[in-house]
Amino acid sequence: MKSATLRQNWLDRQQEERRLHGRVGQPWLRIETQGFAYIALDWSAGGVAIDHFHDAGPVGTLVTGQAGWATADSLFPFTGDVVRQTPEGMTVLRWLDMPADFLTQLDQVARQR
Repeated sequence: MKSATLRQNWLDRQQEERRLHGRVGQPWLRIETQGFAYIALDWSAGGVAIDHFHDAGPVGTLVTGQAGWATADSLFPFTGDVVRQTPEGMTVLRWLDMPADFLTQLDQVARQR
């Protein structure tokens, strides 16, 4: 195996070990930001991974918008920052500010999975 591949595998394991919250795929989240709407299939109480996210800017960029359950009508405001972007077009946001009641819902649902 090439050293670059070994290094990437090691980095991937380190990234996973830093996660504080379990990742969940159901129920889906709806994310609306900067005039775009997304259905997120990979989320946690710590953040969300969004496929084919518009160009929000480089890692560290602040993103504001609204989040809620995909099947519900209510959305909650959030502020997050871009923590990772993949060549395949996935962008990972970390929640920085979100109403406590919705954050509690995210945490409770994730713990049930």
